[in-house]
Amino acid sequence: MQEVAVKRTDIEETMRSAYLSYAMSVITARALPDVRDGLKPVQRRILYAMNDMGLRHDRPTRKSARIVGEVLGKYHPHGDSAVYEAMVRMAQDFSMRYPLVDGQGNFGSVDGDGAAAVRYTEARLSAMGDEMLTDLGQDAVDLVDNFDGSLKEPAVLPAKVPNLLVNGVGGIAVGMATNIPPHNLGEIADAVAYLVDRYHEADDVTLDELMQFVHGPDFPTGGMILGDEGIRQAYATGRGRVVMRSQVHPEELSGGRMALIVTELPYQVNKSTLVGRIATLAREGRVEGIGDLRDESDRMGIRVVIELKRGVEWEPVLAGLLKYSQLQATFGVNMLALVDGEPRTLSLKRALLHYIDHRYNVVERRSRYELERARQRAHVLEGLLIALDHLDEVIDTIRRSQNADTAKTNLCKQFRFTEPQALAILDLQLRRLAALERRRVQEEYRDVMARIAALEDLLSSEAKIRGVVKEEILDLKRVYGDARRTRVSDLEVSTSVSAGDLVADASLVLAISFDGAARQFPASMAHGGSGGLVRQLLDTGVAVHSLARANAQEKVAFFTNKGRAFAFGAHQIPDARQVPDGAPLQSLAQLDEGEVVVSLIPLGAVDEAKSVMLATAEGRVKRVSSGDINSVNRDSMTAIGLVGQDEVVGAAMVTEGVDILCISRQGRAIRFPADDVPLQGLPARGVKGMDLKDGDLVMGLNVAVKGAELLLVTANGFAKRVKLDEYSAQGRGGQGTATVDARKSETAGPIASACVVDNDDRVLLGTAQGVVEEKPVSGIRMLARDSWGTLVTRTRSQATVSLDMGDQVVACVVVPFSLDEGPEPSSGAPGDGGDAGGSPAPGSRPRTRRRTAPKASAEQEAEPKSPSRRRSGKSAESSAPRTTKKASASGAPAEDVAVKPARSRRSATAASEAARQKAEAPARKGRATQAKGSPAATAEKASGTATDGEGTAAPRKAARTRRAAATPAPERLATGSEVPKKATRRPKPKVDTPASDGVAPARRSRARTPSSTPAETEAQPPASERRRSTATGRGSGRSAGTSAPPTEAADGDQKAPAARPPTRVVRSSPQRRRKEE
Repeated sequence: MQEVAVKRTDIEETMRSAYLSYAMSVITARALPDVRDGLKPVQRRILYAMNDMGLRHDRPTRKSARIVGEVLGKYHPHGDSAVYEAMVRMAQDFSMRYPLVDGQGNFGSVDGDGAAAVRYTEARLSAMGDEMLTDLGQDAVDLVDNFDGSLKEPAVLPAKVPNLLVNGVGGIAVGMATNIPPHNLGEIADAVAYLVDRYHEADDVTLDELMQFVHGPDFPTGGMILGDEGIRQAYATGRGRVVMRSQVHPEELSGGRMALIVTELPYQVNKSTLVGRIATLAREGRVEGIGDLRDESDRMGIRVVIELKRGVEWEPVLAGLLKYSQLQATFGVNMLALVDGEPRTLSLKRALLHYIDHRYNVVERRSRYELERARQRAHVLEGLLIALDHLDEVIDTIRRSQNADTAKTNLCKQFRFTEPQALAILDLQLRRLAALERRRVQEEYRDVMARIAALEDLLSSEAKIRGVVKEEILDLKRVYGDARRTRVSDLEVSTSVSAGDLVADASLVLAISFDGAARQFPASMAHGGSGGLVRQLLDTGVAVHSLARANAQEKVAFFTNKGRAFAFGAHQIPDARQVPDGAPLQSLAQLDEGEVVVSLIPLGAVDEAKSVMLATAEGRVKRVSSGDINSVNRDSMTAIGLVGQDEVVGAAMVTEGVDILCISRQGRAIRFPADDVPLQGLPARGVKGMDLKDGDLVMGLNVAVKGAELLLVTANGFAKRVKLDEYSAQGRGGQGTATVDARKSETAGPIASACVVDNDDRVLLGTAQGVVEEKPVSGIRMLARDSWGTLVTRTRSQATVSLDMGDQVVACVVVPFSLDEGPEPSSGAPGDGGDAGGSPAPGSRPRTRRRTAPKASAEQEAEPKSPSRRRSGKSAESSAPRTTKKASASGAPAEDVAVKPARSRRSATAASEAARQKAEAPARKGRATQAKGSPAATAEKASGTATDGEGTAAPRKAARTRRAAATPAPERLATGSEVPKKATRRPKPKVDTPASDGVAPARRSRARTPSSTPAETEAQPPASERRRSTATGRGSGRSAGTSAPPTEAADGDQKAPAARPPTRVVRSSPQRRRKEE
C-alpha cells in the first residue's frame, strides 16, 4: 500500500495567503489606477478599443452597444454593465474635469439620473481622449496578450495628459481604496515644467514651491474649498480632508423678500437629493425661515432658489443649511495608485515625478522607433539614387534576368544592393525616372538625413528628452487649458457666513449688448491676444454698447431710457465663458415695453464726494448723490422725472471739481462744471443743461478729463479727435460752441457718438447693418474743434468707417489696452463714470461682423488744424492728385482710382451744373431711379442747421427740393432695413460728371439729400417725437458718452416721411480714368 504524504500547515496562514492573492488580483486588475496614465484596466481597454474602431474626436459617433461588445469580446471578459458604466462616467462633464469620451444622448445628470440604455446612446473619443492615445503605434509602450492570447493590448497608454491628477479617480479595492481629486490642467502643466527644470534637484523642491502653481483641487462642478490646511496635508502625505462648500449668494426679490441662490455644488453631490434634504429640514422646522424652494436649473447651469419668508435674515438660514445639508461637504483625499504593479500612497511631488519618468520613456522609445524607421528609409533612398545614377545598367540587368527573383539576385551581386534596396528598385514605377521625380528623391533623402541627425542628437542627451516632455505638456496647456472652476478660500472651516464669504473678490468687466443681454468677463482678459477681451466681445456674435469695470462684490446700477434705475450685485451677471449668450436684462429686472438700459455704473462704497450725473435728450441734467443711488435695489425706482417723450441718454459718476461735456447731434457742445448742477432727490426733473435749437437733441454725456481727447464719430463714418482744452467751460444752460464744421454736415452726417479717449485706447465702431470695426484711437486724425479740415469730402474716400449703401455708424465703444491699468472701478473710459466709451442706441441690435482697421498714414497724422478756405486757385488740399478707393460690399478696398483736382471752384461749379443738366435730361423723361435716402442726412437736413457753404449751391438745392417734393421716398422698415428699390432702367451717362466741390468723384458717389424747405421746417414734429429710431421701433436708450440713434422719424404714422431725391449714379469711363491717371 502506497503511503500518502501529509503536509501539515497552519490554516490561518493558508487562508491569509489565498485571500491576499485574490485581493492583489482585484487591486491590480480592477480597482486601482496606474500612476502613469491614471486609468483603471477597464477604462484603458475602452479607450484602446475605441481607437481600434477609429472613433476619434473628428469622426462620427457609433452605438454604445457596439463599443461595449468590442471591449467585452476582445479585452475585458466581465459584465457589460461594468463596461458601460465606466464609459458613461468618462463622458460625464460633471464627473470628469476633462471628459475622455464624447457621448451623444442621455449620459446621466447631476441629479443622479442614470444614463439611457446602451442601445440608445452613441459615443466617440473626445479630443482629450485622443491625446491619451497619441504615439500608441510607435512602440512607445509595451503590448501584452489579452485574456485569451489572441490579441495584444497596451499595458499602459502613452498618456500625454497627466490624467491621474487632472481627472482624478476613485475606487474601492480589497482592504484599500483610492480617492484622488481632479485638478486644473494648466496648473499641473506648470508644476510639471517646474519639476522638469529641476529634475536632478527634485528632492530639494518644497511643497510651497509646487503650491505656487497647484493651488488645490479643481472640481468640475465648481464650488469653493475652505482653507488650504487640508490641501497641504493631502499634497504632503497623500492623505487629507478637503472641505467643499456650494456657491451661494443672496438675492433680493420683489417686495423686499430675500432668497438664497445656489449656482454651484460640491463635487459628487446629488442635486435632487440636496433639494429634498433642504425641503425636509424646512418641513421639520430644523431650519426656519424658508418660504419656498424651487429648482430652476437648465442646460445653462444650476440654479436652486431658496426663497425666504418676509423679514427673515438670510445669514442664520444659510448657516443652518450648511450645517445640516450637503451644501457643505467633505472630500477625503487618498492618493493611492499602482507603482510598478504595487499600490503606493503618493505625495503630489511623487505623482508628478512618476508622470515625468513615464513621459521620458515614451519620448525616448518613440524617438528610437522613428530613428530606426528613418534609417531604413534613408537606406532605401540611397539605393534608389545609385540606381538612378546607373539607370541604363540597372535596366539592362533587369531585362536580362529570367524572373523577379533572379533580377533581385543580379542587382545585389552586380551593384552590391541589399535586399530592401533591390526590392525598392524593382518596385520603382517608370514615372519615377523623370528628372523632376529624381529631384524629389534627392530632396527626400536630404530631409531624412536631417531628421536622423536631429533624432540622434535628441537621444544623446537626457536634458533634451526632458525638454521635449516639458514642451509637449506646455503645448497641451495652450490648447486645452482653461480657468479654474473651484475657488480656494482662506476662510476657516465653520458654518458662519457673511456676504463677502460667498462672492470672490475678483475684478470683472461688465458688458451690455444690443440684444439687451448682460455678460461679465474676468479683467485679466483685457489684455490682447487670441483670448483677449476684444476678441471675446466680437465672438459673442452681437455688438456691445456699454462696458464697465467692477468688483464682483460691488453693486452695479443700471439706468434706462425711461428715467428708471435698478441695481444688483455684479456677480449676478453670468460669466460669458460659461453662458456665451449672456442673460437678458428683462430676466434680471422688470423692464417695460420699449425700455432699454442706456448706462451702467459700478457703485462701490458710498462716497459723499461722488455723485451720479444724468442727461436727457432735451438738454436737462440732474445730479443725484451716490447714497441715493446705493439705496436702489432690484425693484426699479425713478432716477429722474421725465416730461413728455423726453428720454435719458446717459449717466456718469462724477466727483467734485470736474466738468461735464454734453454734445448734440447737430454738432454743438457745452462744457460746464458739474458742481453747477444742484443735488436733487430721485423723483426730481433736474435742471436745464443745454439750450438746443429746434430739432436738435443731446446724444451723449461725458466727463472732461485733463489732457484727454474727445472722439467724435458721425453717422456717415467720419471721425476726428479734438483736445478737450479747446472746449472752454461756461455756465450751464447755454447753447455751447460748434464742435464740427456745420457747412459739411450734409456730407459728414449728424454726430452718432462722442466719447472721451486717450491716445493708447482702441475703439469698436459699429454700424446699423452689423459691421464692427476695431481701430486704434491714435490712427484717427486730430483736428481743430470747429473744423473737419480736408477730411470730409463727398467721395467719402477718407472716412474712418467704410459703409455700404444705406448703412450708418451707430456705436462707438472704447476698450483700453489693459483694464487692469485703467481708472478706478467706478469709471470706464477716462473720466466716464461707468461705460468704457460711447455707446449706440441699444435697440438697434446690429450683429457683429469684424473688419480689420487700416493704419493711419503719415499724411493723415499730419492733418492741419486750419485748412485753407480760398474760393479760387489751387488750395493746399488740391496741390497734388489724390487717390481714392472704392469699397466693395464686404468692406474690402478695390483698386485705386486717381482723381484729378479741379482747377478752380468756379470752373468746377460750371462744369458740374452743365453735366448735371445733361444727366438729368433722361431722368425727366421718367427713367430716373429711386434712391435709398440716407436717414441720417435726411434727419440732419430736416433740422434746418446744415448748410452747403458754397455760393452757387442755392439754385441746385432749390431744384433738388422741387424734385424731391414731387418724388415719394421709400419708407424705412422698423428693423432698420430699406424697402427694396423698384427695378428701373438706369440711363448710362456718356461723360463723367465732376463733383460740385471741385473734386472728380470715385466710381460711385452717394446721392445728396436736399435741404428742407421753409414749409418742411415748419411742419417738423416736436423733438420728443423725432427721437425714436426707425432702426428698431424702440426707445433710443443711450449710455454715457453714447451714440444717438441712426435715424429720426415722426412718431407713429401721423407724419409722412420726408421726400428724397432720385439717385444720381456717376461712373468714370475707362478713357477718362486713363486720362486722369
